[in-house]
Amino acid sequence: MSFADDFIREVKKQSSRGRCLHYESSVRCDKIVSAHSIQRSGQLAHIAENGHVYRLNSDFSTLKKNNGKPMMRKVGLNRASAFAGFCGTHDNELFAPIDNFPLRPDAQQVALYAYRSLCREYFVKENAVRALPNLVNNHNLSPSAKDMLTACYEGNTIGFNNLKYHKGQYDQALLSKNYSDFAYTIFTSNSPCALQLSGLLHPDYDFTGGHLQTLGTEEPALDLITFFTAPIENGWSFSFAWHVSSSSTCEKFLGSLAAAVHSGVKLKDALLRLSIVCENHALRISWWDALPPDSKAALQERMLAFYPYNQFYLAAGFEGIADWSFEHVHTTLQPVRLG
Repeated sequence: MSFADDFIREVKKQSSRGRCLHYESSVRCDKIVSAHSIQRSGQLAHIAENGHVYRLNSDFSTLKKNNGKPMMRKVGLNRASAFAGFCGTHDNELFAPIDNFPLRPDAQQVALYAYRSLCREYFVKENAVRALPNLVNNHNLSPSAKDMLTACYEGNTIGFNNLKYHKGQYDQALLSKNYSDFAYTIFTSNSPCALQLSGLLHPDYDFTGGHLQTLGTEEPALDLITFFTAPIENGWSFSFAWHVSSSSTCEKFLGSLAAAVHSGVKLKDALLRLSIVCENHALRISWWDALPPDSKAALQERMLAFYPYNQFYLAAGFEGIADWSFEHVHTTLQPVRLG
């Protein structure tokens, strides 16, 4: 059996290994469900066409079949963004305030969206840390490929350890209902929505290309910010949220976005640049199909790119592709002007 076959089998094995990541999980969490990191009814259904959305599929099996190129693939709503990360009871109870109500915004809702983003990334990173050691010793690997996989494992281990630290912070805040431990900035829109996502970032460079923190280090834990789209009463929102333990970096990150917008950068362009490095996304099919071929090619190239990115990856590029707009901002920081 080839390494590619072993890789695909191992990734599927880890992804199907469900577990409940709730802060009060126990042996009673025996009915693991396919939880949506991007909510099905309020978010995915908002952009779905005939029950489907687009996702850029760049997993190993797709690359193998398509000569190393990613493919934009139609995905049904039941499968889009789903992960086996919660039991049915905890998924239904914990996330009811965001699954059953639009974002107001409310401190508890923001904390829950942030927690869901974190848990999904935790699930994916833990899968990688479990899968890679089983692949390093594949007899079909060349020495250079083995070295690359070993380095990949070490990098994922550092990343997973960072996530474990932050999950501990989030767990404690939610357990004690200290929702004020989360800060946020939320941009709202009543324009047509073509994108839904849920992700996180250890911000290394800001929206002007300024350096914030150096990735790949084990100590101290890197600051972390989550970002996600969410339904509001009469439209949708693009939100940033973080635990106050990460405020040192996150406040600078959002401050750079305000500075960029005040200097003439369009907010929609800046947020698109961030969106396309988030692999947990869904796109409106007709929006993507209507894009010019060069825009599609440029977006796909960035989506497939591996870190490290150019330090200006959030500062410039992909202007004029996003066709949405934002009217209002809600933030726990000092008031900002969209310009």
